[in-house]
Amino acid sequence: MHKSKLNPILISILMSPVFAFNSMAQVDTETTVAEKKSKGLERILVTAQKRTQNINEVPISISTMNSDAISQTGVRQLKDVAEFIPNLVISDGTDFTSEVRIRGVGANSRNIGFDTRVGVYLDGVYLGQSPALNQELLDLERIEVLRGPQGTLFGKNTVAGAINLISKEPSDTLEGHIGAELGNLNAKQLTASLNLPISDKLAAKFSFNKQTRDGFVTNLATGNDNINEQDATSYRAQVRYDMSESFKANLSIDGMQSDRTSYTGEPITDTFGRELTSESPKLFEISSTSDPVEERDINGIALTLDWSLDNGHDVRSITAFRDSEISYSNDSDYSALDLLHIGYNDAYEQTSQEFQYISPANSKLEYVAGLYLYSQDSETSRTVFASPISAQIFGTDPSNPTRNHGDVETTTVALFVSGDYELSEHLKLGFGVRLSTEDKKVDWETIGTGSGAFGIATGSVIDKRTDNHIAPTVSLNYALNDDLNTYIKYGNGYKSGGYNLDFIDTSTLEGGIGYDKETVDNFEIGVKGSALDKNLSFSFAAFHAKYSDYQVSQFIDLGEGQTSISIRNAAEVETNGLEAEITYLLTDELTLNFAAGLLDTEFVSFPGGGAGGSDASGNQLPKAPEASFNLGLQYYYPIDVFGADLLARLDYSYSDSYYTDVNNINIQLLASGDSVRFGSVPSNSLLNARLGLISHNDDWTVSLWARNLTDEVYLTNNNRDFFGTLVNYYGTPRTFGIELEYKF
Repeated sequence: MHKSKLNPILISILMSPVFAFNSMAQVDTETTVAEKKSKGLERILVTAQKRTQNINEVPISISTMNSDAISQTGVRQLKDVAEFIPNLVISDGTDFTSEVRIRGVGANSRNIGFDTRVGVYLDGVYLGQSPALNQELLDLERIEVLRGPQGTLFGKNTVAGAINLISKEPSDTLEGHIGAELGNLNAKQLTASLNLPISDKLAAKFSFNKQTRDGFVTNLATGNDNINEQDATSYRAQVRYDMSESFKANLSIDGMQSDRTSYTGEPITDTFGRELTSESPKLFEISSTSDPVEERDINGIALTLDWSLDNGHDVRSITAFRDSEISYSNDSDYSALDLLHIGYNDAYEQTSQEFQYISPANSKLEYVAGLYLYSQDSETSRTVFASPISAQIFGTDPSNPTRNHGDVETTTVALFVSGDYELSEHLKLGFGVRLSTEDKKVDWETIGTGSGAFGIATGSVIDKRTDNHIAPTVSLNYALNDDLNTYIKYGNGYKSGGYNLDFIDTSTLEGGIGYDKETVDNFEIGVKGSALDKNLSFSFAAFHAKYSDYQVSQFIDLGEGQTSISIRNAAEVETNGLEAEITYLLTDELTLNFAAGLLDTEFVSFPGGGAGGSDASGNQLPKAPEASFNLGLQYYYPIDVFGADLLARLDYSYSDSYYTDVNNINIQLLASGDSVRFGSVPSNSLLNARLGLISHNDDWTVSLWARNLTDEVYLTNNNRDFFGTLVNYYGTPRTFGIELEYKF
């Protein structure tokens, strides 16, 4: 039984700094102020509660990165952000199965019937399923990572948290930038933006990014040494119309196209996981009869309307449409033998409408109330092609490919209100509730008559389901002084029920492929504030979350060469943890950033969830490192001879080891009698660096950068593929380059 390590000490660890920082914050003598040369850290404003608020007054564990931090840390895609945020893990493999985990909880929506647990939003619009998540971070104002369930304001599929991407809006200033980057692995990147005032009421902004990079994995069978390349084009066009002082409209169109050879891991066994493979013994080598390829085409349009009413209230409308298409193909036996080849084609179309009614700021009662409407039409078509060799070995029929296809229609309606009431000068009561109803209709068919020994089911499913949910939240926020806030909070959320629309066996189909919604109750306490004349900012949080009917997606080894994909509800999961973030302006030139997360996760009750139907109760959740932290140092120094400032930055990140499936194993015994290290990922640490010159008037920048500076070889994941192959995934080796930027 896995015992919780955090509960007995949770409160004491968290609260011990509170009193120390409280004392520090109250040191306000004339001498201290006079001696302080720095202006202190800037105040951070966020819209995590759909109202503009000081981050220290929001009772949520939030991490933010503004546009400067995005540039200075060198993050390019959403998955890069995880190195700098505590208790955040984002998968580094195929974009088809992008997986975001917060506080040990997450999921990839590998089929259209299964939703994610972390909602990702662009300017208030839900991006949707896993294939649409890992996008280029194009011309953003900031990133907000909200840890813990956000069911009241964001609704379904935010049981672990939410990520807000806020883009830079058009302004009334003629300005722009152009940037170019060259790096190893033949990396090239071109970025550009133009802000164009058209009149005193109309402005437009255009942003563009083109990124290419060679791969670092070689396919010995095809001779392609460009596996895991990058080739993506992103754009955003915005038009803002200020009709009057009380009305503003913003129209945004964005898109991303990506076509690349993907990274599907490196096999360590043959098909069915029986023997160690010797076809590609070196690191970053595979031997497959075809290269893994994925294409993504993601487009969206959103219209945001803002009215300021005479009574001081604001009304906001967000109307959006998004379309995501992905195709993916791979040699699913991972061998030089021409046995099996898969081809997936998924498509998502979604329309959303949100109305918000926002109270005046700085009132005794502040709130936002709203109506949310959402519809999504998802389609899938997936095929397994078998060769004549496969027919001889497995009894498959090459003339009758195994396939499934169908669609899911989802409709969601929700009413919500969230706000806070000032009980006294120092004490605020936070409150909120969301009433949601969701309908899903499925029409799906699986055809496995030619699957031979793999035993894929044949049949069809026409069904519908409805999930109703009430998600309340309540909090108390107490300001000890102007610089120190504490809070205690309860929140609730849910993840939609759905359908297991994947390659499944007959018994799974006959037993029913539907599964119920999961729910979470989260309890959190925290403290946020600043000290030392605002040169030190800090945030601490402790949480306990209890999940009921937790949905688990996993490969099930049925024996005799048969594998099935199972999605079912585990009885109960609990997570506990701590988070800390500190920014310290040591001098006018030197800044330190520190963030850490501690995590304890457990399947409290999961009978039959382990290998061979064993009891998985007491096991840890997959991909949930018990500890992670990052440390950053940034140094500015003026070099007047160049008319510029020197910027030097180092970032160190560490992740503890973790298991990769519910069985919590480190060694896998093969049928051949061999054993292989499998089922877990060792701890790893990464070092990134940046050295640059920034002109005094900020119109040009030249930077040298490196990621994974020490060229660490590290695992990020391993899993059993559908047909039994055991596969390892490795992180990106050292990359480096030069970046030039000119602003006007």
